[in-house]
Amino acid sequence: MDITLAQALAERRSVRTFAERAIPLPSLEKILWAAQGKSGEDGKRTTPSAHALYPLRLFVLAARVAGLERGLYALAPEGAGLKTVDGADLRPALCDAAIGNPEWIAEAPCIIAICADMVSPARAFADQPPCGARGARYVYLEAGAAAQNIQLQAVGEGLGSVLVGGFDDEATAGVLSLPAPLQPLALLCLGFSAPEGS
Repeated sequence: MDITLAQALAERRSVRTFAERAIPLPSLEKILWAAQGKSGEDGKRTTPSAHALYPLRLFVLAARVAGLERGLYALAPEGAGLKTVDGADLRPALCDAAIGNPEWIAEAPCIIAICADMVSPARAFADQPPCGARGARYVYLEAGAAAQNIQLQAVGEGLGSVLVGGFDDEATAGVLSLPAPLQPLALLCLGFSAPEGS
């Protein structure tokens, strides 16, 4: 589905009710590329990163992705493929870790978790005011850019998405088995939008 950036911006909406239809793996691959893919021979990526530190790490929780077994996957650096982390359906546990137990987390065909190393940027920008906080600010800006790229590419693939930021950080990190110093920043639920009234 070829659409302009202006169309994607205009059509982007939060979708919280998903159809049973599986997401095609090529669509997911394009979405992951939009979030963290290599965009040139110089090693730059699709999302800007202060001092090119690239502290973000993406994890994919696949439930209904055609051509991909159910489970949790880690995206290799520069978007170079998925590595299996856990074969279980972790959506109910992620739902329990979220504020208000939103059912769209438990029902989403796919969830992309944006996580980050918060320590390296804090060290890299320790001399910039406000001391100790500048690196974190840059990470949050980068995560926001990645989330927007994910949502706009999802529109281009005919998919709906919703950004989830309300969750218990420690519990979510536990569900995702995040090694230190990674922390969860956002979850993006993806899928085909269910027809009205279904």
